[in-house]
Amino acid sequence: MTSISGSAELEFLTRLQRILGEGLFSASYKYALLLSLAELSIEQSIAPDGTLRIELDELAERFITLYWRQVAPFKGRILAQNAGRQASIISKISAFKSAAPTLAVARNRTQWPRLVREVGRLLVEMPLWKLQRVGEERLDFLYEERLVDRGIVLRPGIAACFRSQFPIVQALVQTAWLSFVQRLPLNRSILGPTSELGEFLFGSERSGLKLVADGLRNVQGGSCFYCMERIRDGGAVDHFIPWSRYPLDLGHNFVLTHASCNQDKRDMLAATGHLQRWLERNDTQAAVLDEIFDAARFPFDADASLSVAEWAYENAERAGALVWVRRNGQTSRLTAEWRGCFK
Repeated sequence: MTSISGSAELEFLTRLQRILGEGLFSASYKYALLLSLAELSIEQSIAPDGTLRIELDELAERFITLYWRQVAPFKGRILAQNAGRQASIISKISAFKSAAPTLAVARNRTQWPRLVREVGRLLVEMPLWKLQRVGEERLDFLYEERLVDRGIVLRPGIAACFRSQFPIVQALVQTAWLSFVQRLPLNRSILGPTSELGEFLFGSERSGLKLVADGLRNVQGGSCFYCMERIRDGGAVDHFIPWSRYPLDLGHNFVLTHASCNQDKRDMLAATGHLQRWLERNDTQAAVLDEIFDAARFPFDADASLSVAEWAYENAERAGALVWVRRNGQTSRLTAEWRGCFK
């Protein structure tokens, strides 16, 4: 088996983060596909040239396994996994599960091979050829985008990267998947309009967000930080440097936005113009912001937030990343211009 270098692993994780942060996700299929590739890379033997062949039926069965638990009702309803109508795979698995309460029972039913074939067909139609697409760019580093005898072949070194970095890959994908499900409008009546990953994991630390939101509303003159139009509802507290890139809550990283701007930005970095205004806000409003975070008993460290931002943009430039400009998915390529903001 070919060996992999630390630089190759870093490049792998950087590209993976681009898929999660910049890729368009209308359904949760891509998250399940990434986890399936990671798990099968651990369970199967890598070829001497570093490649790994994965059968389409193996991917389909792993999809069914990953979604089996998620089709159970949550507070009486099955959570949506798609921005529009319920994802087809979810509907098929849910219908099958109604007559087979456990996976062991399901695999022994005569209809199981048919379910596997149907899920495999949907994989070919949906995520397999879209996973590596970021905007108009195809990263094309995981596998060649074609079926080879009803299977795919991971490129040399990719399975080894999945194996060596599995805990990181699993954490990144599961965090992004949970955040996606929580953002879907169809799930809000179940999870609540302010349900966020941070509240799930760090409820006590984030208990002061209402006070932070009120303070930011005053600092921003009642306007959305990104589009600068008036916020007429409660708004949303957004991590300027996305949580998925650096999972630490610090007060200066928060901005108040429209819920629609927050949802459209997703896990992307904001364009250079937004970065400049964020830095200026933290500098010119330093004393006011300190009072807001202190009153809310919320952790803050302006210097640490500054360092994290510089680190995040430096990594993004190195990766050739896209950054978010405005609603309706408008993005641009990050250039070295951002560096001038920190001088």
